[in-house]
Amino acid sequence: MQKLQRVSLYVDEGAIREGVERAAKALAPDVVRIRFNLGEDWTGDDSIFFKIVVSDKAGRQVMNSDLNWRVKAALRREIEPEELGLIDYFNFRSVSELAQMNEKDWD
Repeated sequence: MQKLQRVSLYVDEGAIREGVERAAKALAPDVVRIRFNLGEDWTGDDSIFFKIVVSDKAGRQVMNSDLNWRVKAALRREIEPEELGLIDYFNFRSVSELAQMNEKDWD
């Protein structure tokens, strides 16, 4: 369990990881993988930051389709961040976009 600073909140990262894996499986093949980090946002609130890698085909559609909504809904259903006292943030990259940007923190 990780203790977050602001409200001395304890969060079971293993349970979160399992929920993320369930959501990713349910969203495949559009979603290639989902990673998360726990920390504070710019206001100091305890937060969970999701990094979602989508297929190139889905990446072309992510803003023009319901994939964005489906990913957020699946993760919120599986994790229930609000119940944990966490604010959720979502970042999306396609496979090819990620390769071009070479962002190590997305691995």
